[in-house]
Amino acid sequence: MSQSPTMNPPRTAQRMPPRRGFFARTWILWVLLLLCAGGGGAYYYYYYATIASAEVAYVKRGTAVTSVYGTVNVDPVEQIIVRTRNNGMLSAWKVKAGDAVKKDQVLAEMTDDTFQRQLDSAQSNLAQAKIRQSLGPASAPALKNQEIEVDKVTKLVEAGNLAQVELDKEKNKLIQLRDQVQNEAITLDNDVDSTQRILDGLQAQLKENQLVSPLDGIVLNIYANPGEFLPPQTQLCRIGSAANEIVASVNEEDIGDLKPGMKAQIRLYAYPDKDLTGTLLSVGSSSVNQAYPVRFSLDDTTQNLLPGMTGEMNVILGEHKDALTIPTRAIRHGYTVLTVEDGVVHAATVSIGFKTLETSEITSGLTEGTAVILSNQDLYKPGMHVRELNAKDN
Repeated sequence: MSQSPTMNPPRTAQRMPPRRGFFARTWILWVLLLLCAGGGGAYYYYYYATIASAEVAYVKRGTAVTSVYGTVNVDPVEQIIVRTRNNGMLSAWKVKAGDAVKKDQVLAEMTDDTFQRQLDSAQSNLAQAKIRQSLGPASAPALKNQEIEVDKVTKLVEAGNLAQVELDKEKNKLIQLRDQVQNEAITLDNDVDSTQRILDGLQAQLKENQLVSPLDGIVLNIYANPGEFLPPQTQLCRIGSAANEIVASVNEEDIGDLKPGMKAQIRLYAYPDKDLTGTLLSVGSSSVNQAYPVRFSLDDTTQNLLPGMTGEMNVILGEHKDALTIPTRAIRHGYTVLTVEDGVVHAATVSIGFKTLETSEITSGLTEGTAVILSNQDLYKPGMHVRELNAKDN
């Protein structure tokens, strides 16, 4: 009997692998989508959401001028330091810094105990001297009695009851008493006059302890406090006239170009959007740290100036026609300018020709029509995208 072919053993039932969920099967897709969204968000944030607006002006042709530059201060036309005249304690201020004052107005008072005692004594001495004067000479009663005695003796002599020599004696006494009374009256008058002069002098000195303003003006500074004991010639305060002027500080290399009568463009920091015009009055003869003081008057006398205001000025000396110009405030330290080309910030190094506070001549580094950023340059970096909003011409 032939052997039957080998039979395969029956197959064991195989378990199907578990079916994966939707998120498990598509996780790679989700990762890719998240990466794309994040990249798109980052791209939008860096290239669109962070786009800033920039105030710009455009390089254009115009007239460039050269000038002498200087910093300026507003100073009173006249200034006076008020000083003490005598020893004493500052008892009270009648004004404060910034107050307007009139000439001879009391600014402060000083007291001195020793002086006050002298004043009280002089007033008492004068009162007593006037009382003595009103009572008359001390010998006046004796003179009156002697006059009566002379009359009696005269009658006795005329009646032959008394010798002439007795009358002569009485008359001599009368003459002496009259001289004595006259001298005593003179002494009394002199006592009143001398004590009055002493009192007048002390009262004049008392007025000196009332420190007054030497002019109409404004109290600029106060240097002493109540309660301080001050010797003579101590600085108490500084008074400035109501009228003010512009005083510029100009470097010595530029001072030779200036002459009285020249016009200046002045800008005070208190009025940054207002240009003022001044006329050069005089140039100082001495320098401080290689800078000379130059005095200007303002052509606009209605402008409200306060002592201590500061600013800048330019005196125009020459000009270039048809020059490339930009606003001076577009120029950063190191003669760099931020430009905007196709919405992207770039940095350009420029060469400067004539320059004023307002406008600068560009001799190289920029071309006509280029947009330059005018303000807040520190907010912008090269490569940054910006919009040219609120564009302004220079």
